[in-house]
Amino acid sequence: MMKNRWPVAFQVIETLENAGFEAYVVGGAVRDFIRGVHANDVDITTSATPSEVKQLFSHTIDVGIEHGTVLVVLEETIEVTTFRSEATYSDFRRPDQVAFVRSLREDLERRDFTMNAMALSKEDVVIDYFEGQADIEANLIKAVGDPLKRFSEDALRMLRVIRFSAQLDFQVDENTLEAIQSLHELIRHVSIERVKVELEKIWTTAHAGKGMDMFVSSNLAKEFPGDWSTNVEEWKSFSAFENKINGWAFFALSQEIDINLAEYKCSNAEMMYVKKVLQAANNLEENRWSNYDFFQFEENVLVAAASYTSILAGKQLPYSFEEIHQQKMAIPLASSKDIVVNGNDLMEWAEQKRGPWLKEVIDKLTVALVNGEIQNDRKQIRDWFFREYDN
Repeated sequence: MMKNRWPVAFQVIETLENAGFEAYVVGGAVRDFIRGVHANDVDITTSATPSEVKQLFSHTIDVGIEHGTVLVVLEETIEVTTFRSEATYSDFRRPDQVAFVRSLREDLERRDFTMNAMALSKEDVVIDYFEGQADIEANLIKAVGDPLKRFSEDALRMLRVIRFSAQLDFQVDENTLEAIQSLHELIRHVSIERVKVELEKIWTTAHAGKGMDMFVSSNLAKEFPGDWSTNVEEWKSFSAFENKINGWAFFALSQEIDINLAEYKCSNAEMMYVKKVLQAANNLEENRWSNYDFFQFEENVLVAAASYTSILAGKQLPYSFEEIHQQKMAIPLASSKDIVVNGNDLMEWAEQKRGPWLKEVIDKLTVALVNGEIQNDRKQIRDWFFREYDN
């Protein structure tokens, strides 16, 4: 029962009902309830207006009150939204006007997909006006009503179809897919930041290849920089290794020319990570890495580079992931910070001031330590320095 499964949501609904209003759990939580999957994120819809909700609860937060949404803060926070209908969408993303209504059906029929357009009472009774349960049983994603209208209202929904298909391993209703192919140019109205989020969610699903195939076949990929179609088959072997940035690394490796990930609003840290994966991949000479490669690159970078290089080249994996781990652990130096001497020591020994020569010596010393030519011992390093520096 909901009282045991989502006790705070039950409490909110009971409070609203006791005040004479309707209230239900809606959206993804209902979909997951029907699928027998645990849902953490529980949203509530109600016939009460935002001001009426705020009067019933002592602690609320206005997060989207103009659209009917307030947060009710109890033992946990629950999003509560008033039944609403929406007018035109001139920017193909947000409604120009929201009208609060007292009808649950009106509220549900504005939603994106049938599987997300159901409500659940506190007694666990499912209200399903659009055959969402049947579509879930059929593993099918279908737009509520006219898909052309749904996607014209909010173009991001086209990408959400693909993400849900990859996430749930569902097929897409034929009319819904045809509508995406027809209206794909509308995705230009969606901010690249939102597109980035949806792509990264696709990559971290168990069916990323399916999602990327649909991203291309739906024509959405045509609207974004880079070549998404040439290596679409290779995406079927892709794994993000629980790191969403690896999708950008795989995409960058798959391009014949350099791709500017700043166009996708990737952060400097994300682009630096991708650069490391590309460098590690380029350093694979005759399918082998040097000891210095194992030293300079983090294990997750090496795993990504090895995996994606083999996928895109159609070759055997150069190293198993266990071999990468063992090789990494076998390097006698974990970090340059572990070297027992520093630049001041080298300047003192050389009787010289800081300059370009210092970095050259430190780099050469690091290679010698990594290759086991000398031990990380102050006397051995000093002997090595005078031997090498004199030369």
